[in-house]
Amino acid sequence: LLAGVHIVAAAEAMALAEKAGLDTGLMLNILGNSEAGSWMLNNRGPRMLQAEPEVTSAVDIFVKDLSLVLDAGRAEKVALPLSAAAHQMFLAAAGAGHGLADDSQVIRSYRSLNGTKL
Repeated sequence: LLAGVHIVAAAEAMALAEKAGLDTGLMLNILGNSEAGSWMLNNRGPRMLQAEPEVTSAVDIFVKDLSLVLDAGRAEKVALPLSAAAHQMFLAAAGAGHGLADDSQVIRSYRSLNGTKL
């Protein structure tokens, strides 16, 4: 849950920076060394800036993992709105043919929604 939501949150921040025309490498450096920084941001963020990064964990894995999280939430009657939103972004990436791409490439869903490119 935390890893999937975090990757999607990082992708959303990067997508906003791209759309605003900011230097995403500089932004990633600043965020990664601030209170917003984390292992996940510092690990996945640089790969979001690569066209075809090495696959260390695929988009499809988070489609599966977040599906399991949502199933557990339903079974326990626990609302998981952030997990559901993150799941939808990974599903969008997988549905667009990026299921075997590195999980950092969930950013492609944002690029598609916002009409931006790397």
